Amino acid sequence: MSRALLAVCLFASIAAAEEVVPYVPTVSIVISVPEQKLLVLRDGCLWKKYPISTSKFGVGDSYGSYKTPVGQLRVCEKIGEELASGSVIKQRHATGEVLPANSPGRDPIVTRILWLDGLEEQNHNARSRGIYIHGTTEEGKIGKPVSYGCIRMRSPDVLEVFEEATIDTPVSIISDKLPKYAKYTPPKPKVIAVVAPPKPAPTAAKPAASTPPPAIASAATNSPKKIAGAAPAPPPVAEYHPPTVDSSSHSSVTVSAVSNSVVAHAMQGSMLSAGLPDGPKIPTLPEPPAPKDVTRFGQLGPNPVHEKGLSLQDPALNVTPAIQAADAQANAHATAAKDQESADSTAKPASPIAFRAGNAGNKSKQ
Repeated sequence: MSRALLAVCLFASIAAAEEVVPYVPTVSIVISVPEQKLLVLRDGCLWKKYPISTSKFGVGDSYGSYKTPVGQLRVCEKIGEELASGSVIKQRHATGEVLPANSPGRDPIVTRILWLDGLEEQNHNARSRGIYIHGTTEEGKIGKPVSYGCIRMRSPDVLEVFEEATIDTPVSIISDKLPKYAKYTPPKPKVIAVVAPPKPAPTAAKPAASTPPPAIASAATNSPKKIAGAAPAPPPVAEYHPPTVDSSSHSSVTVSAVSNSVVAHAMQGSMLSAGLPDGPKIPTLPEPPAPKDVTRFGQLGPNPVHEKGLSLQDPALNVTPAIQAADAQANAHATAAKDQESADSTAKPASPIAFRAGNAGNKSKQ
């Protein structure tokens, strides 16, 4: 065996996984009227047996007979899946009432309903007649034919049968005793080995052909180095050398001698050419005159002679006469004001005299 085949086998054995196939048995129901028994079969074998009650009027399928039909039927509808045990069902709808088992004076349909549909001529009225497998509160009478055509069961029993049966589950009602069935044994679960497909072997990527970089002439070496076995190199790229420019000093500014260049001709007559040899001259402004030493009033004196600290009086300026003249004028104004006040106080106004017209005998009042 080659190594490649051995590796594939080893990989398959490691990648193999076990998957359990879910098992769903085939369920059927058999009812015996003489024995008042109901059997649930799984794959044709007996799984469970329950006591029941069929019609007290016997077997038959005519309307108004209240008899239990016989023959091959099927489950056509399941009702009451979410209801609590003992829930009352009327006209296939829950009323909201929940009754315990053996409630006195009550005989309603409770808990669950498996509605039956006849498949033969002898039972083709079963669906329209409302023949059910259902729960009852009269659990004490189970095992005896006391119903009005339906198959009655205890509430715990009908819950189990309801879970096993599905739509179209076959139901056989016979007028004979039950045949012998082998006991049901759950089969072993089937395990299927699922092998994951092997991953493809990674292919080695081919290295990309390296292309040598083009040779470029450097400033130190004028000719590129030749590489053995390589393609001819492209022509070297000429290295750029800037033109040599002579510098000269003009008006204390160093400029380039570009007067004869295209740039100089383009800049002639503009302010950009100012300061160039052939450009316009930069006008030189006259120097301002030197400031005179003007002593301003209030200039700080450098070194007061008699007083300590700084003095706001300029030593070179004599303002004593002006101060004396101002004091004399203020004194004169003060003296004149006092004289005017004294003159006003000495002058007294004349007393007013009042005259009143009247009789000669009356005296005038002042």
